[in-house]
Amino acid sequence: MIRRLDVKIVFTLLVTTLVPMAISIYLVGEAVDTSLGVGVNSAIAGHMERGLEIHRQYIEAVKGQQRMRLEQLADSAALRAAVDTRDDAQVVAALEKVLAADPSLRELKLVGPGSYEVTATALAPPGAKAERLVTRSAPIAIEPYTSIDAVFGVEASLLESYTAAGKDTATYEALVRAPPQYLNRRVIYVYLAILGVIVAGSVTLGVFWTRAHARRIHRLSAATAQVARGDLSVRVDPGSGDEVGELVESFNGMVAELGASRTRIEYLQKISAWQEMARRLAHEIKNPLTPIHLAAQQLREKYEGDDPAFRRLLDQSTEIIEEEVATLRRLTSDFSAFARLPEVRPQLVDLREFLEECEQSLMHLGEQGVAVVWEIPSDPIPVLIDRMMMKRVLDNLTRNAAEALAGAGVPDPRIRITAARTGGRKRNEVELRVADNGPGIQPEHHPSIFDPYFTTKSEGTGLGLAICKKIVLEHGGRIWVDEDAAHGAVFVVVIPIAG
Repeated sequence: MIRRLDVKIVFTLLVTTLVPMAISIYLVGEAVDTSLGVGVNSAIAGHMERGLEIHRQYIEAVKGQQRMRLEQLADSAALRAAVDTRDDAQVVAALEKVLAADPSLRELKLVGPGSYEVTATALAPPGAKAERLVTRSAPIAIEPYTSIDAVFGVEASLLESYTAAGKDTATYEALVRAPPQYLNRRVIYVYLAILGVIVAGSVTLGVFWTRAHARRIHRLSAATAQVARGDLSVRVDPGSGDEVGELVESFNGMVAELGASRTRIEYLQKISAWQEMARRLAHEIKNPLTPIHLAAQQLREKYEGDDPAFRRLLDQSTEIIEEEVATLRRLTSDFSAFARLPEVRPQLVDLREFLEECEQSLMHLGEQGVAVVWEIPSDPIPVLIDRMMMKRVLDNLTRNAAEALAGAGVPDPRIRITAARTGGRKRNEVELRVADNGPGIQPEHHPSIFDPYFTTKSEGTGLGLAICKKIVLEHGGRIWVDEDAAHGAVFVVVIPIAG
């Protein structure tokens, strides 16, 4: 297929070289053998070294996550409880539960004195990529075991590509350190001969054309260097629509995807840390609630005096204690539910049918005086989603909107839920919008609206939107608040279309 850039290059070469070709053809033929050396320079070697370092840092990050995961297992209360039963079957069941929750684990082993050990194994999921098994150990202070061994499955291509990149970088650096005199002299002699013939007719045209295109390539090269330094906000103007412009657009799309992936990973890591904290906090709070509740009841039941003032004070105090204990129980239940969010299991679903199901389940909001308007596409839209988890997202966003409208005194409270294809041919996605005509969200709250435990309500834990964002990110999508909405609050959820 003939490309516009190819036509430009061929036309320019014909104009600038047709006349001097007869004189310079012999010299060009001699120079072909050495021309490849022109591409060897220290700048490219530096880029390769930085790329190799980024690869190494990623591998170290994976190792760090594995070590952290093993330390968490060593401190697991569930594992300790299973070991305390002195029943190996229950210990194996606890280990298998951990294996089922972490797809990267292949084997867990508790090692005790002598040759005493308990082992649980898990197979790689069907269709998984080739992987290498990495064994890590950590001490554990759960009698009678002294250490825990974990076997992690790591994609073999990750380590193989790092090894291959290291070899390629070493080879390229050796080329850079090679003596350049022979190559440079040959190139200089050839170019001096060619320039002496064609300087009058071709330099002006060549410089004019190449500078226009070279500037775009230089900008792309500078942007690549910025990305290598970790700046993913850089974008390059594609200019014209030729192949260089398409390359720049592809570069911009790649950088945008890298930025979105980094943001997604950072948020999921933060949520994982919050889940671990919620699990520990729920455990620490829940344990003393029962004795506090029982102690309050005993105080009220054991008092046999006849002082009515003290009896009223005692009843009021114990009632307050019981109410606060009930509040703490609900809080720990919310924490526990947040810490035990199920894994997303996507299936191929027609979005149209899914939205119709959601419409049926939220019909009761109309009975509360809030009109819910659904704009469902007429054409089928295949998406890979977990029905239960994505339904939880829409349910949470819609209920939040209904609660905001209930306390706002809006004369005609209304929630509009729409779905439409977006992104064009390069990013085939579907956009879900949940919009209400309520008071909206204060601009200063936008940066924190998806943070765990952030809430503007008098009641609630502030986990709903954080859970929504985690679910959407695990579907490979995005969620945000539309800051340009003229009225009310508008939440936008974008998920990729299957295929």
